[in-house]
Amino acid sequence: MDAVKIGLLGLGNVGSGVWKILTDNAGDIAQKVGARLEIARVLVHDPDKGRRVSVPRGLLTTDAGSVVNDPDIPIIVETIGCPGQDTQLARDYMLSALRAGKHVITANKEVLAKHGRELRGAVTRGGGLYYEGAVAGGIPVVKVFKEALAGNRVLSLMGIINGTTNYILTRMSQEGSDFEEVLRTAQSLGYAEQDPASDVDGHDAAYKLALLASIAFGHDVQVEDVFREGISRIKLEDLCYAAELGYAVKLLAIARRDDDGVELAVHPTMIPHSHPLAGVGGAFNAVFIRGDAVGDLMLYGMGAGMMPTGSAVAADCIDAAHNFIRRVSPPREVRSNHVRVKPMDETQCRYYVRVLVVDRPGVMAAIASEFGRAKVSIESLIQKGRGQDPVSVVFVTHRASERDMQDALRGIRALDVVHSIASVIRVEAE
Repeated sequence: MDAVKIGLLGLGNVGSGVWKILTDNAGDIAQKVGARLEIARVLVHDPDKGRRVSVPRGLLTTDAGSVVNDPDIPIIVETIGCPGQDTQLARDYMLSALRAGKHVITANKEVLAKHGRELRGAVTRGGGLYYEGAVAGGIPVVKVFKEALAGNRVLSLMGIINGTTNYILTRMSQEGSDFEEVLRTAQSLGYAEQDPASDVDGHDAAYKLALLASIAFGHDVQVEDVFREGISRIKLEDLCYAAELGYAVKLLAIARRDDDGVELAVHPTMIPHSHPLAGVGGAFNAVFIRGDAVGDLMLYGMGAGMMPTGSAVAADCIDAAHNFIRRVSPPREVRSNHVRVKPMDETQCRYYVRVLVVDRPGVMAAIASEFGRAKVSIESLIQKGRGQDPVSVVFVTHRASERDMQDALRGIRALDVVHSIASVIRVEAE
């Protein structure tokens, strides 16, 4: 049986998973492909470093050119990530391989979000760009959009696509722990980086949403188009009020389209306990999709890690090997640049607002007056505690525009009976 050679760039967490899967399952994979998949060379920074998998010393190299430019290696797998938050190295390696007519596989969502158009434009006849592992780990969401839902007009997607923030919010809700305490635990378990900003501030989810929305809607969406708000301001008190009101709080990535354009946002969101996404806990991911023909469906699974992401990359290796043997490229991605991304001011939803106020007569009327002035209607109200200073008052509004809501909040902040607006969380209906 002939071999199809693969060059592996990087042997960290994901690279080790790819090595293990392609090695442990080599026989089964060969039967499916009709050829052996052979990792012929592996780019590493330090060949003497201890690793999670055992790789023959002779396959390791520190010379990227010996992997990327080898004419006998038709498939390049990039798993070096973004060292020091620098996307250029991975981008340059992939561009060189694509321009040489190779099949390139990556799980690097940041590089794809920032340089995806350039990378797709570099694909030459017989080569291809594959990136199933870039979003939601082992969940085959990219393939679902590209293939299974190709006959649909995708109307919306909502996803929990960052496992770190989902783990933190789940632990806070279940154990009554505060944000900083759970973050430290997540860091000790390896769920969160020592610098957690990319996860907790929503950057990671924004990169992934830009990628998913581009595929789902067929438009070139830039990460700069995504409204982004993280979870660091979420307090335990908000999670308790949410549960009392029948909601769970999740960091959701949301993309919708209608005749006026596309809405793109990543932010903490209250969703009803009856919604399928509300039960997705821990470090798991899920993507809830609505298509005009298929209706509603949800994909669920482990969203990161050595083996789940390695599984997605290995699947891309199999697809690339099939295409190499047949001497074809994967289907061309059709993207339009002509799409209007709605300003956040134009979006509409319900809102949860927690206000710290002086406990005295007339406070509710003053706040309600500001909501009314800004054309925001109140659905429900909770106040607990008397004689405290300040006391928390929680409002849940009917559907309103972001512009009107921000107008109302400005007016409420200016009231002399208001200490501060402690929390504002957007609310998704069923």
